[in-house]
Amino acid sequence: MAGAYAAFGSNDLKGVRRDPLLAFVVFSPFCYAGLVAIPTGPVTGYLADRFGFDLVPYYPLIMTSFLTLGCAMIVAALAALLILDERDAGTLTALRVVPVPMRAFVGYRATTIVLVTTLYIVVSMVISGFAVPALLPARLLPVTVLHGLLAGLSAVVVALLMVSVAHNKVEGLAVMRGVGILVVGLPCLPFFIHNGWQFAFGVLPTYWPSAMFWAAARGETWWPYLLIGVAYHIALIVPLYRRFARTAG
Repeated sequence: MAGAYAAFGSNDLKGVRRDPLLAFVVFSPFCYAGLVAIPTGPVTGYLADRFGFDLVPYYPLIMTSFLTLGCAMIVAALAALLILDERDAGTLTALRVVPVPMRAFVGYRATTIVLVTTLYIVVSMVISGFAVPALLPARLLPVTVLHGLLAGLSAVVVALLMVSVAHNKVEGLAVMRGVGILVVGLPCLPFFIHNGWQFAFGVLPTYWPSAMFWAAARGETWWPYLLIGVAYHIALIVPLYRRFARTAG
């Protein structure tokens, strides 16, 4: 199995190197970190001096909308485009005649998505917190790792959804734009809803890592969001994987 994972990883690196779009996607999370880290401090000062508006209470929303959801969407898109590229090249069809089960391929891809998403989120949040300490207080650092892992599961759901619907990379990019509004835009709205209606957004997988981080930032109990979020993501991943396994190749 380790040899198969090494072969999958080597193939991914070749795919990223030969496609400028994929290469750009790899580095784009750090662009998001720059978009948060550089202007947040000056904008906060300007709004306070010019309009008397305090932006600090909205820092958790800024962190999740740009870094959590943005990074998860980028990694999901990168993984989905790599899978669609492999489908176009006939790699998935070839997997059916070699002693490597499809679940090993999907397991490799899901593990990679979760780990890379977590790494991107933690690194980008730490960079932003280094530039503006109020963005990421030290007490939130342990939560950030678990939060990143949950967001990684969201990225797995999005990637499986994209490859289940799209038949090639062009269709994948179109699906990515449509899905982006649902998984990046709508989950930000519950930040402004302080009653039970916010849970209506729980049908969106990316709601759970966002709500978890907001609760932790407010000093509230955050672990129920983690547990429910993990269970909900697994409930989504299983049927999506089965559909992908039926249609792949």
